[in-house]
Amino acid sequence: MASLHLIQEMAAWAAGLRYQDIPERVLAKARLQTLSVLAAVHSAAATGPGRVILAVAREWAGEGPCSLIPSAGKSSLAGAVFAATALSVAQDYDDYLLAGHTGHSAVLVPLLLGEKLGSSLEDVLTAQVIANELEGRLGAAVLLGPHNGQTWSFIHLLGAAAAGAKLLQLNAEQTAHALATSLYQPTYVLIPGFMGPDSKMLTPSSPSVIGVQAALLAAKGFTGALDIIENRQGFLSHFSYYGLPFMISGLGRAWTTDTLAYKIYPGCAYIDTTVDATLKLREDYRDQTGRDLEPQEVQSVKVEATALTVEMDALSKVGESFDVLNPVSVNFSIPGNVAIALLKGRLAGEDLEREALRREGEAIRRLAAKVVLHHDVRLTALMVGSINRALRLDRMRKEINLLGILRARRRIQKQYGRRMGLGFRELRGLLGAAAGQMGRKKSKPSASISPAPRPATKGHYDLGDCNLEEFRMPFAARVTITLNDGTTLSRQQDIPRGGPGHAWSETEKLIREKYRREASRLLPGAKVNTLLDKAGRWEDLGRAADLLQLVTLGSGLDI
Repeated sequence: MASLHLIQEMAAWAAGLRYQDIPERVLAKARLQTLSVLAAVHSAAATGPGRVILAVAREWAGEGPCSLIPSAGKSSLAGAVFAATALSVAQDYDDYLLAGHTGHSAVLVPLLLGEKLGSSLEDVLTAQVIANELEGRLGAAVLLGPHNGQTWSFIHLLGAAAAGAKLLQLNAEQTAHALATSLYQPTYVLIPGFMGPDSKMLTPSSPSVIGVQAALLAAKGFTGALDIIENRQGFLSHFSYYGLPFMISGLGRAWTTDTLAYKIYPGCAYIDTTVDATLKLREDYRDQTGRDLEPQEVQSVKVEATALTVEMDALSKVGESFDVLNPVSVNFSIPGNVAIALLKGRLAGEDLEREALRREGEAIRRLAAKVVLHHDVRLTALMVGSINRALRLDRMRKEINLLGILRARRRIQKQYGRRMGLGFRELRGLLGAAAGQMGRKKSKPSASISPAPRPATKGHYDLGDCNLEEFRMPFAARVTITLNDGTTLSRQQDIPRGGPGHAWSETEKLIREKYRREASRLLPGAKVNTLLDKAGRWEDLGRAADLLQLVTLGSGLDI
């Protein structure tokens, strides 16, 4: 019997998954993801570009049965998905997991399609988890390619199609064709349009609309190429420099939703630990001296971080529109975020609105100019070692051709026109520093939890053998502030607050605070309170429409 294509394996699992099959811990993480993504939508809706998105959704898509979150208006399914997913990415305030920022499509598509179909919140949550699982794996499969992180926009094609297929109750064959059709014309992000202009907001919106469309087509018998991922002329060949198809494995036995990291600041994931450390230093100074640290007292700030943080900061400057006072650019700027954190003692959605940045512009520029960023190979080694313990990188080596990896690295460097990441000397230092990390005793894999999972092939890498409950996002950073009088304040943060590795109660509290802070700018307090009262178990509200009623303005009100 011929083996199934990757699309068919994903489709068979997705079509067969039931709400009852999902571990409660995974459901809890998905519920919190919903709350966090909705907070991001609310935060962006009040901005100038956010208002433009909502206005265009009305003009382009017209009236319909679906909510234009968070306004009182309604639109077609396409318009509602377009607007909500654009708002959720606007301030980079969304969450991320193993290999992707999945929430734009994974959370918002099931909610809005579920509203149209009258779906229960149990079904919506099931579709959300499916989208998380498939998107996270597709991103991992093209880790060594021209895109990374938020710019993996094509994962939303797959996630939206999978969520749509689940809510439309498609069988495995129909679901496979929905997934295949969604990837027929995969989206490709160009970095200059991502790192500064408003066009960044379209990153997940267009693919999410196309993904839903693919599910609707499949429901009526439309077909796609089932080998579209692994075919020599297929997805992996065009979207990776060295494909890792074995990352699309372990469905139902390892849950990428377990790796969710929740953002408590608007901005790229790689700024989080730097901001954590900066705010804590500011707090410590107040505790020790009884007063706030004044910006004019700061002589210099040194930030030491991983290779990923350094590359993010460098990439942010590739477009002509880069400006530390640009609401999009600042999401990726270490100096910009350190400056805002020192000035404000916080980093929230309203701090990144154009008017707020303009108002504090001179002070932000002056402080940002005092910040220097360095790569610390030991922190990168800490990151590699931590990831190894969860992902079993030692086993992955059996699947990888070293020459192919080196070729991929050369192609990445050629793409960006400069040396990316680690040079030979740095790489040698990293390998030496990571040796102890990589050699530590590995944790036991998690127990199998799934309806009839496909067993791992002996000798081959399978994500199902990994313990993703132990996965961490150790984008560590060390911040050292030197004052004019010579005093130095220093702090290192290894795991971002809101990331896996912290107490669940602490993370839950942070995201509830995030939602209250951002939603209260638009919604009546009674709605915010009611939603937070129900946040521990959305499903008890009933249907998707019942949840959306709590996150949108009432009749006669608008943004």
